[in-house]
Amino acid sequence: MASPAPSPATPLLALAALAVLVSAAAAAAACSESDRDALLSIRAALSEARLGVFSTWKGDDCCANWYGVSCDPTNGRVADLTLRGEADDAVMAPEGHPASGVMSGYISDHVCHLDALSSLILADWKQISGPIPSCIATSLPSLRILELPANRLTGEIPRSIGSLSRLTVLNLADNLISGAIPDSITSLVSIKHLDLANNQLTGRIPASIGNLATLSRALLGRNRLSGPIPPSVGSMGRLADLDLSENRLSGAIPDSLGSSDGGVLTTLHLGSNRISGRIPARLLATRGLGIVNLSRNAMEGPIPDVFTGNSYFMVLDLSRNRLTGGVPRSLASATYVGHLDLSHNRLCGTIPTGPPFDHLDAESFASNSCLCGAPLGKCT
Repeated sequence: MASPAPSPATPLLALAALAVLVSAAAAAAACSESDRDALLSIRAALSEARLGVFSTWKGDDCCANWYGVSCDPTNGRVADLTLRGEADDAVMAPEGHPASGVMSGYISDHVCHLDALSSLILADWKQISGPIPSCIATSLPSLRILELPANRLTGEIPRSIGSLSRLTVLNLADNLISGAIPDSITSLVSIKHLDLANNQLTGRIPASIGNLATLSRALLGRNRLSGPIPPSVGSMGRLADLDLSENRLSGAIPDSLGSSDGGVLTTLHLGSNRISGRIPARLLATRGLGIVNLSRNAMEGPIPDVFTGNSYFMVLDLSRNRLTGGVPRSLASATYVGHLDLSHNRLCGTIPTGPPFDHLDAESFASNSCLCGAPLGKCT
């Protein structure tokens, strides 16, 4: 039996349904009016005349070619706001030569009305000042990236920053932020990159910082932090880069830091603090650790003689401490030692021969108590 002929109305119904779907999709993709108003308030609080980064912020649809603004295509909500003062795109480098932007003003708390925001980046503008709006910590539950470095932000880190459970990157480096690191920061269960370097932070590093099990980079150098290095740091199994240099930290390096069984710690900067006690043998035996700077502290005792064929140091700087004993002979078994600085300590004895010692100059061993042998003078 032949199939019945389709009704003439069927194609029309299909077209009508398609039109409704297209119209709905278009409506969903259009910029949210509340998000547009919030963006305009953010722009009103900032001033950038040289490069005209806000020149495209016009018209009703903030999802259509507004520089630095990205939207979720399914609902038209603003998902990303990214404005960098150092970039090489067509706006920041119209002639192919990257420009250095300068923006002044402050971060309006209207940014918290963008409650679907996944990333907020206002970086390298040099003159954006004022505090970080505290509502960022409580009103942006989807935030994954918060980068506000290289400005002139003041005030404290919002105390509720730990509420941002999805945050993977927190970069507030190179500002004028003061006060203590809030304890709630240890509740950032998804954080991978934490950069608070070069601010005016005071107080102690939170004792439970080791709770940040996903953290791979912790950069807290060039602040005014005091107190001990929390032992919990040693439990951070994914920590690759730790920089606590140029603070006022005291006490000993935790024995828990580093692992002779291997780990991911590759760089350690603890220089220019007030750290005392001995260098943990476990630390220098850590496989994969390639850059170590413990200089300009008050460390004492011998340098652990624990180097092996797994040791590969691009930088090993133990200078300007109170280390005693001799130069470890096991350093000769290291696969590679690039820059070695043991100067300004209280070391004695004969400097071992052979690599890596044969490519080092006298400055690596200068100003010790009684070291001798090449590249210093002969032993008598």
